[in-house]
Amino acid sequence: MRFDPKRYPQPNAVTSPRVRWVHDYWAARATLGVPARSSIDPLEMPDVLSCLMLIDVVDDRFRYRLVGTEVAANAKHDFTGMYLDSLNFSNRDFYLHCYRDILESRQPIFGLDHWAYADGRNGIAEFGMMPLTHDGVTVSQILTIEDNSPPAA
Repeated sequence: MRFDPKRYPQPNAVTSPRVRWVHDYWAARATLGVPARSSIDPLEMPDVLSCLMLIDVVDDRFRYRLVGTEVAANAKHDFTGMYLDSLNFSNRDFYLHCYRDILESRQPIFGLDHWAYADGRNGIAEFGMMPLTHDGVTVSQILTIEDNSPPAA
């Protein structure tokens, strides 16, 4: 079965409390544009660490520097250190487009993804992808949260 991921037009479309929290955390550090990577402190976000990913921008490619334990467990694979374009999964091109758009726009992207695992399981997650910089100009990393928890009732 194929599911098509979608982008939300605005951050306020997000229903996941975890995605909203990470966005608020990021936005509080984005007062002058894209926040510096050094302004993001993992010790300040213990409740969401397991569903975070940190992606390095390496030339025109995207390498997973960090993949949270919840993300790796859901995927049944820890892809830390791997490049997105070297992975083989159904919605890979969607994520490549999102990350490329973030490089160009310097704005976060939010959305909802559905997928089917090879073992027959289905997954659904709200996500947020937020740019970070090391030099104040160039997007050098992307902070991503993927929340697979069921929506709040």
